[in-house]
Amino acid sequence: MTDDIRRPQPLTPPARIPAPQPELVWDRFVDELDQRGQAGSAADVLTPTTLRPDAPSGKRFADLSRIEIDTLAKIGSSLGRRGDVVKTIWEHTLQKLKPPKAAKGKTAKK
Repeated sequence: MTDDIRRPQPLTPPARIPAPQPELVWDRFVDELDQRGQAGSAADVLTPTTLRPDAPSGKRFADLSRIEIDTLAKIGSSLGRRGDVVKTIWEHTLQKLKPPKAAKGKTAKK
């Protein structure tokens, strides 16, 4: 009798998936900001983690500081895109998140 001995097959490393091009990452990010902004708010969009090492990554859009937004705008411009778009969307998003100001000169009703 012969024993069927199964020899382990050599493991092949998984195919490396190349990182998407920074321009594609940027375009997808801005598209998502635009779509979510039209639907209500872009506040919860996360910044891409694969854009560039100096980019604020994985942060909620509304939680970014002005310095981080400026960094994103510069990155967009360096990619040949309109980087100022993220500033505009960010400012609009923060404005929507602020509570409305009380009218001056009016007294509260009791």
